[in-house]
Amino acid sequence: MAHVARPWPGDLEWGGDWLIEAAGELTRLGFVLRDGLLLGTTPGPRLLLALRDAPTLEHFDPEEATFWEARDGRGRLTFVDRETPLPVARRYAWGRIQVTDRIPVSNQFLGFGGTLLADARDEHQTLVAFCSRAPIVRWAGHSQGVDPLADEIGSFFARLMVPIDFQEGAEARIAETDPEALYAAFLHHSAARLRMGGLLRETFPELARFVDHERRRMVNDAPAAWREAEALLGWLELG
Repeated sequence: MAHVARPWPGDLEWGGDWLIEAAGELTRLGFVLRDGLLLGTTPGPRLLLALRDAPTLEHFDPEEATFWEARDGRGRLTFVDRETPLPVARRYAWGRIQVTDRIPVSNQFLGFGGTLLADARDEHQTLVAFCSRAPIVRWAGHSQGVDPLADEIGSFFARLMVPIDFQEGAEARIAETDPEALYAAFLHHSAARLRMGGLLRETFPELARFVDHERRRMVNDAPAAWREAEALLGWLELG
């Protein structure tokens, strides 16, 4: 029997009002990313979707969202749509989130994992929220740009695939890592890259400033996540 993961407790700080807030954000929109890089706040990064039984033709009309979740220590691609039993409060894993409409075209995001919430607003629409204490960034898509941090996060996720492919237990260990700690591991990785060559820091000064700021914040505000990240990278031999 597959293990059903519990939601990450810290991602549920949004509380019972999430459905009301999401409905207000999505009155005329099909999806919206809020505070994708506004970390250390409540409710923090959240990707909101409205799955409606009839398209509005005003913005983007999502039909489903696909994402990764961990089952028995392995990453599995899954989805949420209007047929998904409600309500939903469960973990989603690190990697790509893809929101697709009826045409179909899609918008893609990258995240470090968190909690997926979904519930019926009324008989005509299901509201969905991907919540996290780590960044959610725009990666590519039909109706959005790309966030400056997306390529660096994508590079880090690609690097994680090396131990997953060759080291026993790596996939499960990464899947069990708290999203905030996995984000801290990303900061370690990026800081090391920026230290290796001054040219990289000079070419991407905004990335360098962001990483420097976030490393200081995490060390001060989330020392347990920082220590977990260091242990993870050491075990994966990526430190």
